[in-house]
Amino acid sequence: MQVRPIAKPQKARLENLAVVLVNPMYSENIGAAARACANFGVPNLIVVNPESLDEEKMKAMATKAGIPIIKSMQVFPDLESALKDFRYVVGTTARLGRRRMVYHTPKEIAPYLCELSVNNRIAILFGNERFGLSNEDLGLCDKVVTIPTTEHASLNVAQAVVIILYEIFQHAGEPVFPKPQLATQHELSIMYKIIEATLATIDYIPHENQVLWLTNIRRFLSRLELTSKEVKIIQGFCRQLLWALGKEIKLSSQEEKEPQSDRSEETYQTDKPS
Repeated sequence: MQVRPIAKPQKARLENLAVVLVNPMYSENIGAAARACANFGVPNLIVVNPESLDEEKMKAMATKAGIPIIKSMQVFPDLESALKDFRYVVGTTARLGRRRMVYHTPKEIAPYLCELSVNNRIAILFGNERFGLSNEDLGLCDKVVTIPTTEHASLNVAQAVVIILYEIFQHAGEPVFPKPQLATQHELSIMYKIIEATLATIDYIPHENQVLWLTNIRRFLSRLELTSKEVKIIQGFCRQLLWALGKEIKLSSQEEKEPQSDRSEETYQTDKPS
């Protein structure tokens, strides 16, 4: 059962993107970055001159989804060798200044990177936890981006990876929100008969034009795209209302003989108290 919206990238080739962690200090952050890559469809993680590569700590933070990213991760001794096969390089920084030449936010650059990724391999660089990317590292980048935050905020490297990949992923494809399975016409027919019987019992249907009034109710409820469970809730509500009033539903069709599948514990009380 799908429990979250799924986006299918159509405007980018995410397999042409790579997250590059430069001089990372902590294995946990490498694992968390791998998890971010898995969440947003980027299969390539590169680590440059790491201080630690504790496999257990990386896998613990990567979780099940990110472990394949850890297993295929590439490790290089220096940034130049890590970037040799890429055609475009994007750096990230939290520090601004004339020498850093930061002109873009992740949201602004995401559309361009999606278009470029169709035919080009792109590296996205993230600096280490203490110092970030050096000016020399940024000198190897074609573009530099920064994540806007409050004045005293501090993002760790894994959080920065999540934010930038999220912006790219959002632009690459529209999320698909699956529609639930709707109630059958048979279930709806029973529900409308119960509603009609209930309203008639409490004398709530206008006598001058009953058909039009009931059609309006049907049109209103049909806009709600009711599921089987919701239909049962409405049926149970009607039955419980009549039960409380000491009245009884009388249906003239075969539905009287149908099993009362709507009598769930949550919506229907079977025994009337003495």
